[in-house]
Amino acid sequence: MYMNVRIPLPINSNPGMVFPPRHFRTVHDVAHFAARLLDGILEHKEMLDSGELPLERAASREKNQPLCMAQYYRLLGSCRRPGVERDSQFLPPRKPSTDIDADRHVVVICRNQMYCVVLQASDRGKLSESEIASQILYVLSDAPCLPAKPAPVGLLTAEPRTRWAQDREELQLDERNQRNFELIETALLVLCLDEPLGVNFNARGFSGATPTMHTAGDRDETNMAHEMIHGGGSEFNSGNRWFDKTMQIIICTDGSWGLCYEHSTSEGIAVVQLLEKIYKSIVDRPADDNGSPQHHLPPPERLEWQVNAQVQQRFSQAAITVDKAIDNLDFYVYRYKGYGKNFIKSCQVSPDVYIQLALQLAHFKLYGHLVATYESASTRRFLHGRVDCIRAASSEALEWAKAMCQGEGANVPLESDREDDEEDARKVKFSIYSKDHLRELFRCAVARQTEVMVKNILGNGIDIPLLGLREACLEVTGDLHELFTDESYKISQCFLLSTSQVACSTDSFMGYGPVTPRGYGCSYNPQPEQIVFCVSAFYACEDTSASRYAKSLQDSLDIMRDLLQN
Repeated sequence: MYMNVRIPLPINSNPGMVFPPRHFRTVHDVAHFAARLLDGILEHKEMLDSGELPLERAASREKNQPLCMAQYYRLLGSCRRPGVERDSQFLPPRKPSTDIDADRHVVVICRNQMYCVVLQASDRGKLSESEIASQILYVLSDAPCLPAKPAPVGLLTAEPRTRWAQDREELQLDERNQRNFELIETALLVLCLDEPLGVNFNARGFSGATPTMHTAGDRDETNMAHEMIHGGGSEFNSGNRWFDKTMQIIICTDGSWGLCYEHSTSEGIAVVQLLEKIYKSIVDRPADDNGSPQHHLPPPERLEWQVNAQVQQRFSQAAITVDKAIDNLDFYVYRYKGYGKNFIKSCQVSPDVYIQLALQLAHFKLYGHLVATYESASTRRFLHGRVDCIRAASSEALEWAKAMCQGEGANVPLESDREDDEEDARKVKFSIYSKDHLRELFRCAVARQTEVMVKNILGNGIDIPLLGLREACLEVTGDLHELFTDESYKISQCFLLSTSQVACSTDSFMGYGPVTPRGYGCSYNPQPEQIVFCVSAFYACEDTSASRYAKSLQDSLDIMRDLLQN
């Protein structure tokens, strides 16, 4: 599915994840933090190669069923390769547990300059944290002092896939570039050392919205999310990336840090669990101050690109394309603090089901109708299972949303819109439906949403089987069956609301762009006393607004609490 898509990876496919920012006093703090992350990555890789990764089991709905762990083995050392018609993947071979001294490296990018940092070599073993820190420190000091500005080759990975494939073929005509590609693809991951984005990327919220939880200087959480998703543009950090790489850890000099990951190899849960495990280890274990960075090692190899005139022209063209896409992204990190999953559970409702219905109500309030909604449902109970689609826009959800809006159509006035209107606030408001009736409709919508969710995670969804039939039809006959050319099927596949729960055990969050030009993207992280939403839309669509949808979400969650409390 992913390999056939021709649009660019950033915004459209690669999610970005933001972790609580760090407090760096000097560049040495940056190097040491990066070294601790990379040391944790190396330990995790050793665990994978030894076969000691614990088998996970289902925690609900036919509990204790084993879950497929294949995604966890594809995170490190893998990379996507662009193709003119179809992309492919580089997946590393599984190393035997006896190969304990295998060479392992990462590629570090700083100010568009790439370096190969060896973490473990057969001739000198595994580097200590201090030794890794010295290598990172060298990169941080060397990159700003280069006599010429490096070619922003990484910027080309943000282009449409066919265009990038053609540029890659041109670059590979030189043998030195071929080796660069090999080093990047076989690296455990890419580490991006960034400069801060400007405050123009801060949230464009709404009146009365809760303030941002974390800041890095004058930057808010929305600003940090922009950095992780796309880098900020050609003048900031978008050339300081390799968007094909499965894992890019991003550390900014102002303390913000996180991840951009290429989606084709795994779902978010594998990435989240890996980085959260390492981050918690860093937080729980104080930094080792026993020694200063070790400088006895040779400096990391600088990757030099040979760029001909044709590719040189492509940089300016790519910058225009990338910057235009970034300017079009309407993104908002919104923390709803009215309540969290503790209250929802007290209502005897699954937090995921509850939030999905809130998303439907928020959309209905703005537009007077529901739309095809995608929510990912893990199918890891099956070998190589990834996800199927929970469709939340049910007839039961529609009937409940209509009743909650008292029969009004689109653009139902939000409660938060009325805060400054004293005359409107004094008006007596009548309800044509009793609370008991609204609660009954809500319970029906909950039951339906729960039924669809359970069917999907147990392998009885409809979207993945239909996708298989569609692809088999093309492969066998060369044509699509009339089912897949029918207008209703096309409408069902246009997800104007693309959602997913990304639960984090730390105060982190993950976001992404919409999957259609006229739609919304909305991830959510339900916490005990709040819910973190990452809402996205495109400015080019006059009918959508990330802050407006977040405002409608706030209003929907408020009136749901009023309906269900006590």
